[in-house]
Amino acid sequence: MKNNNKTINIKTMNEDNRQRKNDHFFEECISTLSEKLELANSLLTTILETTHEFMIFGLDTEYRYLSFNNRHKDMAKAQWGKNIAIGMKILDLIEDNEEWANMKSFFDRVLSGEQFSSIEEYDENNTTIVLGKNHWAPIKKSNGEITGLVCFIQDISEKKQFLKELLEERKNQDTIESLTFCDQLTGVYNRKFYEKELTRLDEKSYYPLSIILVNVNNMDLVNSQYGQAVGDSYIKKSVQILNNGCRGDDVVARLEGDEFVILMPRTEGAKVERAIDRIKRSLDQEKIRSIKLSVSFGFSTKYEESESIGDIFNMAKKYLIRNKELNDS
Repeated sequence: MKNNNKTINIKTMNEDNRQRKNDHFFEECISTLSEKLELANSLLTTILETTHEFMIFGLDTEYRYLSFNNRHKDMAKAQWGKNIAIGMKILDLIEDNEEWANMKSFFDRVLSGEQFSSIEEYDENNTTIVLGKNHWAPIKKSNGEITGLVCFIQDISEKKQFLKELLEERKNQDTIESLTFCDQLTGVYNRKFYEKELTRLDEKSYYPLSIILVNVNNMDLVNSQYGQAVGDSYIKKSVQILNNGCRGDDVVARLEGDEFVILMPRTEGAKVERAIDRIKRSLDQEKIRSIKLSVSFGFSTKYEESESIGDIFNMAKKYLIRNKELNDS
């Protein structure tokens, strides 16, 4: 009987030891995970707070705050009169109906998978007007599921002084397009912005200045066979690839309909051709409803002050027409 009790005690002790080891291992795992999460959170906080040129915020699919830096928090207080916190819905803070509708349209475009930029005006500290370039992008899981959005707002008040003149003009205009200086369908700049930028860049320090004219092919055919919604998706996807293939200093704008323009300062010849080839390769990999994306290009470059920017534009147009005829044949 004593041997049986001894055997039971040994088994119990061994089981207790195994349980203690498991508990200890579990506690170590929790501790290690907590340390890693704390480190990741500290790193994220440091990144958010040291990027002084940007206001940054992230939202989930219900427009609730996931994160933001102090500069965005200060802007929200100045512009909307509210103290923001993680989990709050940003749209609940905005009382102005036009601003509410404008912001929601941006959020919904990003949550549908778009990545684009816009120009906005912000109050900061109730005294300073900040002109911001908003860089919008979706947050995705590894499987491609969209779980939210992030916005980096770059202060361009000093760099884009002429935009303040455009902001004054909006007082006499009612469209959202005049408010953002961006084409609402595709997210790139509109013609008014392009014309201002062309004037700014048409000087010696930006030469060689290349103008690339772009035509999204087959739009009439796509619209007639598949409908306006598919046509919109076709042109939006084409322009998204076009925009992603350009550098930060390049200007991509919609002139009208299916015609777009790219301004490439300090760029000529082979570099322009490489950029176009890169964009074409990306286009070849995408389809909308089994329709292969097709875009025609034509470009010309201004090297000297004596050259007319109008002549450069017309030359690019001539090459575009020729290349479009080849694509249509």
